[in-house]
Amino acid sequence: MKLNSKLTLSYAVLACIACTLSAADNTKINTLIISGDDVDAHPWIKTQAEYRQMLLDSGKFDVRISEDMNILESAKALAKYDLIFFIRANVSGEDLSDQAKANLEYFLSNGKGLVINHMASGSFPEWLEFKKMCGVYWSPKDGSGHAPGTYVFDVTIQDKNHPITKDMDTFQADDELYSALVVAPDTQYNILATGVTTFKGHEGEIEPLAITLNYGKGRVFHQCFGHTEKSLQKEGVRELIVKGSEWAATGKVTQ
Repeated sequence: MKLNSKLTLSYAVLACIACTLSAADNTKINTLIISGDDVDAHPWIKTQAEYRQMLLDSGKFDVRISEDMNILESAKALAKYDLIFFIRANVSGEDLSDQAKANLEYFLSNGKGLVINHMASGSFPEWLEFKKMCGVYWSPKDGSGHAPGTYVFDVTIQDKNHPITKDMDTFQADDELYSALVVAPDTQYNILATGVTTFKGHEGEIEPLAITLNYGKGRVFHQCFGHTEKSLQKEGVRELIVKGSEWAATGKVTQ
């Protein structure tokens, strides 16, 4: 009987430790990166690793990667995540099932977060709700583009009161500067950061490079950086993406 009491106590202690560890794990932002299909110029295997590492380095995120966007078909799989981090350009033109679309819309509209990165805003040119989630989107047939190659340019913070950018100053990026993105219909968004384009026919125009918007109860952070892993190694870019991701998931940015 004495032995059983000790065993009972041991099990209770272990259970308590397990609960404590579980609670600690729950403080992390559970994040799903969706990638796996992009233009040849985008080394997405390297960029997905760079995105994942910057989020992990912040100590605020637990990150998983899916190279199959059909994970969106499983509401059960999505339920464990706080944030979907979308980097897939979907150049193959693969469509999502109606169930997958409904699951993403539900995920976001019911209070979770979405981050759109670089060319991912052009993933589903026929899906109106996705365009609305992005706020602005990549559409070459409508004139979207950029000057050839990557180059160094200034990124100007336009909203210094937003939790994502309030402590940030102008920084330099070494990337493509996305230009002439198309505004989604019936969409309101907030511009956080801009750059001045050299894209032919649009020289000197101010382009949005990071925006936020609400979709139902959910939050979207859309940023245009990430042509290569080198582009993602710039300090200002990393700070912007980490802060934007936390805000999309939680509605706030912590120190």
